[in-house]
Amino acid sequence: MRILIVQGSMLLLLTAVTTGCVGSSSVTKQPQALVANTEQPTKEAVLTSTPTPTEKTTENSTSKATIATNPTRCETSQLSVRRVSEDAGVGNVALTYAFTNNASSPCTLYGYPGLALLDAKGQPLQDVKIIRSQDTYFSSQQPPQKVTLAPAKQASFQIAYNQISSPEKRCPMSSKIEITPPNTYQHFTLAEQIKPCTGKVRVTSVRAVGTQP
Repeated sequence: MRILIVQGSMLLLLTAVTTGCVGSSSVTKQPQALVANTEQPTKEAVLTSTPTPTEKTTENSTSKATIATNPTRCETSQLSVRRVSEDAGVGNVALTYAFTNNASSPCTLYGYPGLALLDAKGQPLQDVKIIRSQDTYFSSQQPPQKVTLAPAKQASFQIAYNQISSPEKRCPMSSKIEITPPNTYQHFTLAEQIKPCTGKVRVTSVRAVGTQP
């Protein structure tokens, strides 16, 4: 009876050891599986949250909006010019001209138009000086300023001179004039008789219509 008990105890001990080894092996594997499952979703979330496409779209839309809201410089081809008024007093003459925007979109003008006085053959008059001036006998001092012309709107400027002659000197007289919009190269040619007896013609900068004194 005692031998059987000992053997039975040994059997019980061996069974316990075997059971313990199996149990410890399964516990070790389970944490490893849990760690692998928690790492993968974290990496995927980082990749899908990259904001690069959104940032590119925002930059492109901003640049297009900026371009659309900034009118370009007026070109000669989209303008026309004509004389709109004349003033005279004490021998002084001021001719007011206006540029009109004939295009379907706004544009800008800034500065002084170009001017040339021509004879009947289309040659520049000799001994006539063109002077850029902020004022004339008929207008107060106004520095150049940018003028934005909406379609069909106008910007004006003055040509001023003195026509008092003297017996000793013959005054030059133009048959035509050339007017070039500010910051452009092409010009308009108009039939115009201008007699600057002092040899000086003043030209003001372009101004929004309604701001001429």
